[in-house]
Amino acid sequence: MSITAHVSPSPVLRPPPEQEEPTGATRHLCAGVHIDEDFRDLVIKQVCTAPSRRAAPSYEFDLVPVMRHAWLSLHLTSLSRSGLLTALAAPYFWGLTVTTLLVAGGYVLLVLLDHAWRISKELTRPEEPLLTKKRRKRRPKLPSRSSWKYGEESKRLKNTGAFALVLALAMMVLAFSHPIQGTLALYLGCAVALLTAIVGGLRQACINHAHKATALRPKRLSHREKVVDEQQKHPCVVYQRPAHKKDGEDEDAGVFTLFGEESPFIGAGELIHQWNPPMSVQLLRKGSDDKPLHEREHRHPPFKPHELMDHLRAAVADLREDHENVRLPAQVRDRIYVSHSDVSTDRSILRESVDPVAMRRIIDRQDSAHQHFLEVSVPDAGGELVATVLLQVRVRGRTLSLAFAACALTRNPDDFRKAEEFGQHGKRAIVSAAWHDLFRLPRHIRSLGRITRYPFYLAKALSGLLHRALVLRGIDFTLVPRRNIGIGSRISVRQELAEDWSKVQLDKTTLLGHIKNVEQRLLKATSDFLDSHGVDVSDFDDRALQIINSGIVNMGGTNDFTNTAVGDQAHQQTQNPPSTPNDSQNGKAA
Repeated sequence: MSITAHVSPSPVLRPPPEQEEPTGATRHLCAGVHIDEDFRDLVIKQVCTAPSRRAAPSYEFDLVPVMRHAWLSLHLTSLSRSGLLTALAAPYFWGLTVTTLLVAGGYVLLVLLDHAWRISKELTRPEEPLLTKKRRKRRPKLPSRSSWKYGEESKRLKNTGAFALVLALAMMVLAFSHPIQGTLALYLGCAVALLTAIVGGLRQACINHAHKATALRPKRLSHREKVVDEQQKHPCVVYQRPAHKKDGEDEDAGVFTLFGEESPFIGAGELIHQWNPPMSVQLLRKGSDDKPLHEREHRHPPFKPHELMDHLRAAVADLREDHENVRLPAQVRDRIYVSHSDVSTDRSILRESVDPVAMRRIIDRQDSAHQHFLEVSVPDAGGELVATVLLQVRVRGRTLSLAFAACALTRNPDDFRKAEEFGQHGKRAIVSAAWHDLFRLPRHIRSLGRITRYPFYLAKALSGLLHRALVLRGIDFTLVPRRNIGIGSRISVRQELAEDWSKVQLDKTTLLGHIKNVEQRLLKATSDFLDSHGVDVSDFDDRALQIINSGIVNMGGTNDFTNTAVGDQAHQQTQNPPSTPNDSQNGKAA
């Protein structure tokens, strides 16, 4: 399919404009790569050094500054660990054996002291957490901590302390017997401590910059950052289909969902609401119900699918024009979902931006390979909360079919917002971070083996640069077919660390309220559009009313209604026949 790129994009099809000031989610993610090392490695591994995979779409955050801060955090951490290794390896290569032993003994002594402090903290920990009076009554009484556990921990603490004391005495004897090498070991230890404090202060300075800067996006982007920037805003999303199950593997007996166990809407958050099955309405003419079907139905659809999409898009965009206090900042865009196996044969849709003419052609063709959805995103709390609604329209067999899904993107970890919540973003915070990094020096020593990841990531980035310069000559890796390499997006770094939906408290009401508002708007606008095109909307309005009044987030399954009596002079039966799978009432409430 040829994609034209010469028509100027329509304002409604264009991705949302970049804000001059970064969102709160972007600031928190930039700070998170300095706070959480595992999250930083995730960004480096899955985004920065993975040019063969498409980047997932970004919702209310910018991935480019997160990538830049991830590299910066990796360099700072590697600098601190390189100082630890240099202080140990340099005297060894110079033949200063005593200095090497003293430095290594100092590392071991710090680790032992940290281990002893952890054991003592465990011994002084209270048996039960502080509970409210109401919860204390409901909670069953737990057995007290056995004495043998205290005995074992006390024994471990004594053994650790004794070993640390023996090691300290041995080091003192060795240092006094070789005073020059002992002094050199002391200088190296002070240099390591100073370097650790400086790196801790620089890391906090980076967090302060992410918290206060009016612009986090770099002025000059690298080639990889430019590619990721284009992919995170592209209307086409390449998702991965689940692998086929082998013979003998048991099928999951879970609840049936329309979009499968793994949501294809990567980056949008957890799939929490859907119409299951999709709503289907016959395109019947207005008039008496006594007429036969062939006289009532529209033999030719009275509208094209893209016309309905244009009407819905305009109806939702009107919500942005309300008063500031009641305005719903809904962002409307067209999104095309393509499987990684389908896009491997034709990647023309990825090479250039999809203009309005090509988008209407995709909507009207209703191709099974290019799944079009109207996407409505409603951000809240500075981008920490995002409610996303996706609606698909199909007109086949003289019937209008609507598929609906809603996803929720919840907050980042609380540690990422420390600079904002506790005021840790000034000069005092830099000094405090440097001081705390000194106390965390034993943890840096224990994680010294992770420095091997630094040259590995650098080698991957360098190999990508060389391959791009010599073979692809600056072309995006995902646009060139390569053997046995899929380009589908695996994960979204923002979604991986989002709070689990089952643990969200008051934010649920906010997200579900946005979803219901958009859902009602889409249903009412669809009813008005069908009515204006001569379609009988009585059946559609009945089903829409059932959906709106539904108080459950329907994820599929079977609803059984037993011991009920409906109608005049109806009587309740004492015994009901066993229900079957065909008795499901999901078709109406969706």
